Amino acid sequence: MTHPRPGNLLDPATHTWLTRHALPGALIHEVDPLSGGSTNDMALLTIRRPDAAGAERYVLRHHRPCVSRFPRNTCAVEIAVLGRAAARAVPVTAVVAADPQGRATGRPTMLYRFVEGILLSQVLADGPAGSEARALGRAVGAVLAGIGRVELLRPGVFGDSSLVPAPDGADTLSDLPGFVDRCLVTGASDGPLSGTDSALLRALARRGPLALAAVAGEQSLVHGDFNPKNVLMRRRAGRWAVAAVLDWELAFSGSPLFDVGNMLRFAHEYPPAFTAGFVDGFRGGNGRLPADWLRLSRTLDLFALADILTAPPDSAYFSRARAVLRRSAADRH
Repeated sequence: MTHPRPGNLLDPATHTWLTRHALPGALIHEVDPLSGGSTNDMALLTIRRPDAAGAERYVLRHHRPCVSRFPRNTCAVEIAVLGRAAARAVPVTAVVAADPQGRATGRPTMLYRFVEGILLSQVLADGPAGSEARALGRAVGAVLAGIGRVELLRPGVFGDSSLVPAPDGADTLSDLPGFVDRCLVTGASDGPLSGTDSALLRALARRGPLALAAVAGEQSLVHGDFNPKNVLMRRRAGRWAVAAVLDWELAFSGSPLFDVGNMLRFAHEYPPAFTAGFVDGFRGGNGRLPADWLRLSRTLDLFALADILTAPPDSAYFSRARAVLRRSAADRH
């Protein structure tokens, strides 16, 4: 029996694709909505097979059209990243079936196995302390170092599923001041960002050319959205381990410091032991941190911060991001 839920995630075309092609012979028992951010519709599927005793769980993901200032990978590219790049180095979800162009389902669609775990954001909200927080950070840092060890042909954004950036693919991420200006121009005129905060953002972006020059030519796999809501944790032998790194739609080729800055954007909200463990784990996994890594990573994270501040997903997240902007401006003086 199928139990449709809000969002019409199991329209007839998708149901047909699932039961005839992706999971042939399966009986869809339950459909539960999952939070998929602003660019995807996601559902947790519980299925049963006539010849099996237990149930199986999968995640169905429909890609929604998205106009973004930051390059987003197509469904086909994300599948390639998961299957041919990230999976070589870190735990990721296993793609079971896909309709990358949406020919069968009407929208680009991916089906992958459900992974048990707790989001890192929830673990941190529960307030780990001392050695537990340090061990948690060390596990996350080591996994990020593993992502950075995946070498690609050249820096830049992925143009197609070959994962070979176009020769001019690095241009998109080569002009931080220009990117910030575009965000400010295309942001809502009645948005929450004040004129003072806009000036602070522009002033911080002027560091961009020096930071980008320092990492020019680096061609490691970058997750692009490596933060606690995209890292799934689980207990293994009494210790925290990363179960899966989720959501690779912003992945590109560049410097791991982009991901370092992303994870530490809200470091002031985390236990200090977590941050210390994260840095230890990253270095212990052969992640390279230059002498001025903190300044560089914060500057590189301005790409994401500018996007958030000028098109915030909600008021609470905007307030947190604005606090980061003001802390960074204060540290600059």
